[in-house]
Amino acid sequence: MTQEPRRARYGEVFGIAEFRAVFAAHVISMLGQVIAAVALTVLVYEKTGSPALAALTFSAAFLPYLLSGTLLSSVVDRLPARQVLVTCNLASALVVGSMALVALPVWALLGLLFVLGLIAPVFSGVRAATLTDILGEGPAFILGRSLIRLVAQVSQVAGNLAGGLVLVAVSPRATLAFDAAAFACSGLLLRLGTKKRPRRVAASELSLLRDSLAGLREVVAQPLLARLFIFGWLLPACTAAPEALAAPYTHEIGHAAGAVGLYLAGLPAGTALGDLWVARAASARTQRRIVVPGAVLTCLPLLAFVWQPGLAGAVALLFVAGLGCAYMPGFDQTLLAASDEGLRGRTLATQTAGLMFAQGVGFAACGLAVVAIWRPRHSSATEIGTVA
Repeated sequence: MTQEPRRARYGEVFGIAEFRAVFAAHVISMLGQVIAAVALTVLVYEKTGSPALAALTFSAAFLPYLLSGTLLSSVVDRLPARQVLVTCNLASALVVGSMALVALPVWALLGLLFVLGLIAPVFSGVRAATLTDILGEGPAFILGRSLIRLVAQVSQVAGNLAGGLVLVAVSPRATLAFDAAAFACSGLLLRLGTKKRPRRVAASELSLLRDSLAGLREVVAQPLLARLFIFGWLLPACTAAPEALAAPYTHEIGHAAGAVGLYLAGLPAGTALGDLWVARAASARTQRRIVVPGAVLTCLPLLAFVWQPGLAGAVALLFVAGLGCAYMPGFDQTLLAASDEGLRGRTLATQTAGLMFAQGVGFAACGLAVVAIWRPRHSSATEIGTVA
């Protein structure tokens, strides 16, 4: 009988100085990103009155994941991790700082978001691979990866709530400047707090592009990994509608701009609670068994939006849907076990890139689809409230 792996403890994970640096850097950059995203989403909707463009604000940061995640995935193995992480953060600070310096039209903001989206999958893939170097590949890695996701979810809760409040008094350009500073601080933390490691593989004769495509073909050629990728990508794409339509939905049910942050906080709050509890308290066997029921739970509450619930009801439904994301630790465990050691970095990078791209497609599809059926109760988008 196979012995059940022991459960990792918070003290074990946070006792590692490098993980503390990665964790703190992620907290800082995520808070800045989320606050800026709330301002941009509302700003685009106010300027255009278009639910499609408001949803596209989300998509512009996600859709490049397919391009960058596919063509640059070999960076995970070919370059030293710390160098890549710090460079990505500084480049992101430069892009967001450019958005804050001058008053840009909507198309230019979306273009810069697209550039930012090209950087993000490289950073995420390298960080995911680095976690295996810092925490190993056992229970500590599963808990550490869950904690990184927790940062993203809690930052969305805190950032969305703060973003809604900030919109009352602070201009979008000021929030973008804050985001640029957050990226710079995150890069500094990673530079000072993580070890300098050599690249994961020896130099390749293939170009960066050809090496990336070859690695991608090798990863997706494995049937089990291919099935896991499809599952892990399609589920978030199918549940993207509530977030993609946050600004127009809250406007439609009669709330001002500040309500967008509260509405957006529901899903990540449930996700953080479900994911972290299962990663810490449930056994590895239980984590695997939760995967399918959890996936179903992420979808069922969203059916109730057919009846157009009010703000409190919508937040409650999104919270319950978020609890279903307790399937993630079990999914991570299965993905890690299915990947060959030599391709583990590429596997994690591919999963992250595909996930974010699928979410971007979901956001864009929801925004475009709603144009055909949306019947606004209010005649002007400017009734939402003032951003600047």
